[in-house]
Amino acid sequence: MPDGERQPKSVGTSIIVTCRAIVDDPSLVQNMQWLDPHNRVIESANPLGGLSKPSMYTEQHEDGSLYLIFNSLMEEQGGKYVCKATYARNVEMTNSVTIDPIIAITWDNAPPNQYPILGEDFDIQCQVRARPAPMVDWLYNGELMKTNDHYIIDKYSLKIKNVQESDDGIYTCRALVVTTGELKERPIRVEVHVRPTIEEISNPIDIVEGENANIKCKASGKPPPMFTWIKSLTQQNLSNADRFGVDPVTGILTITNVYRNDEGEYQCTASNAAGIATANIQVNVIVKPKIMEFQNKTVAEGRSVIIMCKAFGRPPPEVTFRKFTAEKPYVMGAQPQDDRIIVSNKIDDVTGETVGTLTIHETLTSNDGLYECIAKNAGDVAYKNGHLTVEFPPSFRNMLNKTIWSWDQRPVNLTCIAESIPNATIHWSLHGRPIDDPVDNYLQKIGNGPISILRVVPLDRRYYTIYKCIASNTHGTREHTIELKEATKPSELLSVRMAEITATTIRFDLVAPSHPDLPIDIISVQYKEDRQIWKEAKNRTWSVGSLYVIEGLKPQTPYEFRFAAKNEVGLGNWGSYHREITPGRTVPNEPKILTTSGAEYELSAFNNQYELSWLTPPDNGEPIDRYVIKYCQINRVAGDWEVVGTCYETEVKSQVRTKQYLKGLSPDTFYKVELQAHNVMGFSKPGVAKFKTARESVGNSVDYTVISAAGDTRKIAVGAIAAAVMLLSLAI
Repeated sequence: MPDGERQPKSVGTSIIVTCRAIVDDPSLVQNMQWLDPHNRVIESANPLGGLSKPSMYTEQHEDGSLYLIFNSLMEEQGGKYVCKATYARNVEMTNSVTIDPIIAITWDNAPPNQYPILGEDFDIQCQVRARPAPMVDWLYNGELMKTNDHYIIDKYSLKIKNVQESDDGIYTCRALVVTTGELKERPIRVEVHVRPTIEEISNPIDIVEGENANIKCKASGKPPPMFTWIKSLTQQNLSNADRFGVDPVTGILTITNVYRNDEGEYQCTASNAAGIATANIQVNVIVKPKIMEFQNKTVAEGRSVIIMCKAFGRPPPEVTFRKFTAEKPYVMGAQPQDDRIIVSNKIDDVTGETVGTLTIHETLTSNDGLYECIAKNAGDVAYKNGHLTVEFPPSFRNMLNKTIWSWDQRPVNLTCIAESIPNATIHWSLHGRPIDDPVDNYLQKIGNGPISILRVVPLDRRYYTIYKCIASNTHGTREHTIELKEATKPSELLSVRMAEITATTIRFDLVAPSHPDLPIDIISVQYKEDRQIWKEAKNRTWSVGSLYVIEGLKPQTPYEFRFAAKNEVGLGNWGSYHREITPGRTVPNEPKILTTSGAEYELSAFNNQYELSWLTPPDNGEPIDRYVIKYCQINRVAGDWEVVGTCYETEVKSQVRTKQYLKGLSPDTFYKVELQAHNVMGFSKPGVAKFKTARESVGNSVDYTVISAAGDTRKIAVGAIAAAVMLLSLAI
């Protein structure tokens, strides 16, 4: 029992099969046994007792039946089991039952995530086990798949040929057992992986000693690759090396405080589940330039000199030079503006240093000075200063051939400045004989060079002579002469002429005497009336070149004048006597109207007014009490100017006023103006000028003043009109 020669049972279940003899006398049944499919006797449970029992065993029941017990049915326990016994000692009894283990659908090798590689063939694994044997088919996006050029359905896999990224997706492996009706589905996510590809890296990469460097390694792939770096020579993994850092995500290799021995080949590796890619990168360490030697130099003028500057760096730096007084450094080779100066470079085979040379042929004193050595490579620029000293014999190039003046035993300093390298020693000589220090109380030498002063107290004419300054150094001796002359007061004026005379003023044209080294700075005049003596004379002083005018004279009075010139020594003797009689009181001189140009007429800056200005004329003995201004509109007819319309007059009742605005004029119109000065003697001759007003759109005025023929004025306020126009505009 149970009934049936074939017993399908699920694997893993506990089952019991009972064997019982159907006989008249059960007591005659002997030696009942169960035999396994290999015809081996199946033992009973552990005869020694205990809790553990075998997976398959027999057990005798009270009624004489024999149980075959499976604790947990296993697939390998399937087969034909035979029960046998002996009845009444000679009758053999047998029966059999076939245990058929049933295995439910089991996924043995069907990972839910599978990763094919782009461009390769790939089997999507779906190994399924069942008893009875299952059938397997495939679905993609809910549709049943069939074998074609791209997909091949095998027993336990789906082969994809030449995988593309479009093959990403969810595939369904479906297993079914027809006899049992069992059906199971296994969704498998397929993600196409792409092998890493490293982008091309420019080789070599330059990094700078002493600085921090980042070296990039870029790669593409799916999934995104991770990065590692090694140094090719040592095969050292740089992820945990001192001073090195690797970002596994971005692929950046960081080197802190770069050393020279960091130079070499490095390998970047990008890897993902699909594979790995490597790239070798050559790294050059740039050593910043350093100037090792740049020494000062000394050369004699006219000789050649070679100035060397040694600099080290990697790559070897270029070395050039710049004079501190120049904006730009020298170029390689001969200089375009001065082929005496040549710059060259060479590499020292032993030290690896760049040796820059600055060669100057036939040196000049202008080549003396501070120079800068400049060493430059891709890493940086280095600078160092040095000095070139150009020695030369004494020179008095900046000393003018100046005559020194003295008078009245006034002490003077004769200064001698000698330029030279090395500094010159200075001696003085007089008439070929050296002047020792001290020579006497009247000749005193102060300083031996490069500046020396000879202090001279000229007691008599013997000291007014030529002194010689003698400067010497290791390169030569030079001499410079300084002449000391005696200065005198100016002589009489060369010329005195009356230029203009009025009742109260007189203007002279004076020519001062010439003096080569002590110029005339002042001219003085004394003047008196005939009846007076010179002690009672009045004085007037002018600077040279000014207007020589005397004012406040009396009309119809004879005057005597004498003149003297003054320089640094003093005032010369009075001389150049002159006598004039002032005329009687009369009308003022003609006023001079001031205009801004010498044209035929002046242009007014306004369209309705004109600014009239004039100079106050001499009053000729009586003060000016007023001015009369007359102006008329004019036109040019046949080349001449003619008055048109009415003329207007106005008075300026002032002695000091010299300006008047003529208002109420017409725009773009020519006018003639006459100005007369008046005193008690009458009117002067008129000063005359012409002007033209500006056009309407150019000039501008708010207050118009119209001067009538009678001399009164009336004002037309146009402000109200302008305001009204503006209000009307706003209203519109």
